[in-house]
Amino acid sequence: MSCDIENFRKWIKANGLTPIMSVVEDDLELLTHLDLSKRNIKELPESIGVLKNLTVLKLSNNKLRKLPKAIGELKNLRNLQCENNLIEELPSSIGNLSNLIILNLNVNRLKSLPEEFYDLKSLTRLTLAANRIESLDEDFKKLSKLLYLSLETNELEKLPDIFGSMQQLYYLDLSFNHLVVLPESLSKIKELETLILEGNTLKELPSLESHDMLLKLDLSDNNLKSLDFDISKLEDLKILILDNNSLTKLPEEICDLKNLTMLSVSSNKLEVLPDMIGNLENLQELDVEDNNLDSIPESINNLTNLKSLFIDNNNNLKRPESLELEFCDVKK
Repeated sequence: MSCDIENFRKWIKANGLTPIMSVVEDDLELLTHLDLSKRNIKELPESIGVLKNLTVLKLSNNKLRKLPKAIGELKNLRNLQCENNLIEELPSSIGNLSNLIILNLNVNRLKSLPEEFYDLKSLTRLTLAANRIESLDEDFKKLSKLLYLSLETNELEKLPDIFGSMQQLYYLDLSFNHLVVLPESLSKIKELETLILEGNTLKELPSLESHDMLLKLDLSDNNLKSLDFDISKLEDLKILILDNNSLTKLPEEICDLKNLTMLSVSSNKLEVLPDMIGNLENLQELDVEDNNLDSIPESINNLTNLKSLFIDNNNNLKRPESLELEFCDVKK
């Protein structure tokens, strides 16, 4: 232990960290929070294991290519921030961090996760965005306490059925992968409030009707030709984004979403809008730009809360005269 402490002291001095870190043994052993962000650090020493009481470790915005095996000795660690490094793989010892609640590995170079990663059963917030992850193991379902999960901008082509146990997950971002289908277990997440699926190649969806707590649904930049579920079941939905798909029409049930404040369906193949679109009494923004619309339903004049309307690049649509809009991309 004393040898490790001495090695860690040397590392502190060699990296010019004495202005922010004590080299006194008692101070190091009692340290609970350590912020080493933006320090141009290229490597962490194995002697970091001496920081037995560390609960928060921030390593973001450095040049780390790996984490030391000794990271697994920090048994009290609850929050580990490693965003924006060059990390290519994780040590298997990371699975020993049984108290870890928050893990941020955004913007690294990870292609896979070690088997032991799925032992991090206390995790409630996991962000792995902007890596190179190609697949997930079925053991991902062990992370059943997750509340917030971001896997955006990776190389995922499919997902195993991992969501059935994640009953408390409220935020899920799977955008900008290569997903063609979604696992059926997605429909079993009871508490989901935000679901972001933008930028995949989805042609169809599992039933989303069970997500009656959903507030935001982003399905933009996919290959959807229709919405084959009863969207009216998403009765709390406030934001619905369907841009850049191949939709030719919207289901009439969309007009039952009384809490909707934003509806965006630009760059599709819409030829008509639902007649009762005026029932969306709380709608503040409507974007149907770049479609094939010849007209707008008369009921749009009932949208008294509408502030922004985007209707350009259709078939000579006229701005509705009765609406007091803050913005419209077509002049009167």
